[in-house]
Amino acid sequence: MSLICTTAYNATLNCVTTQSDAVQKTPHLVAGFFIAHNRVRGYDSQMKRLLLKTILLAVTLITLNAHAQMYKGVDAEGNVVYSDKPFTDAKQFTPPAITVVEPIEVPVKKEAPVNEEDAATETIYKSFSISAPKDDETIRNVPNLSVSLKLNPKLNTKEGHTIWLFMDGKPLIKNSKSLLLQVGRADRGAHTLQAHVRNKKGQVIKQTSSITIHIKNSVVQRKARAN
Repeated sequence: MSLICTTAYNATLNCVTTQSDAVQKTPHLVAGFFIAHNRVRGYDSQMKRLLLKTILLAVTLITLNAHAQMYKGVDAEGNVVYSDKPFTDAKQFTPPAITVVEPIEVPVKKEAPVNEEDAATETIYKSFSISAPKDDETIRNVPNLSVSLKLNPKLNTKEGHTIWLFMDGKPLIKNSKSLLLQVGRADRGAHTLQAHVRNKKGQVIKQTSSITIHIKNSVVQRKARAN
C-alpha cells in the first residue's frame, strides 16, 4: 500500500509545475483520485483512507510549493495563516517533506471450530423428583434403604447423562443409570436426600428438591446371664 501511495504522490507532483497549473488541474486530480479509489476495492477502508490523505496532501503541497516562496503568520484573531504573498508579521515558511507511513496489519480473527457435541442441544428434563421415601418420613428397622426417582423424559444415557444421589450434601451414589438406587443401611437420625442428573462433564442438568428422612433402628438389648 505504501508503494501505491508513493506512486500516487509522485504522479500528482508530475502533473503540475506552477501555481496556476495546480489551480487549473486540481479538479482533474480530485476526479482522478475517485477513479483510483473505486479501482482499489481489494484494499480495506484503512488503506483507502491512507490513499485519499496522500493524494490530497500532495495536491495541497503542490499548490503551496508552486510559488518559490511561502509565508506563515497569525491574523488578528489568532488563526495561523499561509500565503504566497508577504503580509504583516509573516515569516518565510518551507513545507515539511512528506512521510509515508506503513499501514498497520490487523490480524484476521479466526473463529474457533464448532464442536458438534457441544452444539447439539442436551435433553431438557421437565420434571425430576424423589418418589420414595417421602419427605419427613420415618423409616424403622430397614436394613437396606432404597431411593426411587421419577424423571420425565427418561434418562438419556446416549448423551452420557447419569444419576447422582446425595445424602447430607455428600455424594452417596455416582454415575448410575438407574432410577432405583440401593443405599444400604443408614445411620440413625435425620438425613437429607437429593438427586442430580449430570452430563458426562459432571455438570448438573436437573436436580430434585431436597427431602428429609428420619431413620430409627431398634436396639435389641441382651439379658444378662444368671450366675
